[in-house]
Amino acid sequence: MSKQYDSPSSIFMKEVKTMSLKLIELQVALPKTHELGKWQEHMQQYGQLAQQQLAAEMKKQDERIRQQVTKAEQSERAKWKKQSEQKEKSKHPYKGTHIDFIG
Repeated sequence: MSKQYDSPSSIFMKEVKTMSLKLIELQVALPKTHELGKWQEHMQQYGQLAQQQLAAEMKKQDERIRQQVTKAEQSERAKWKKQSEQKEKSKHPYKGTHIDFIG
């Protein structure tokens, strides 16, 4: 005594078979489907274009960040180099350590 259920697709097909469209309704419905197809294609292309623009913007942002890091590293290296040069100059073995007043 179990009740058998119809699948949604079979219910839809039964409704389509029983549904009848008048000629005037078909004249309005068919051009609309063509417009809908164009609209769907346009929206799909818009999504792809938006995705490409987003990817390009992310690439530019990554490049800017990479350049900032490189500049910071270069300035840090220059700073360390300058400090080490100053230390080397101050540690000269005989320059500036003794003043000769005889002479």
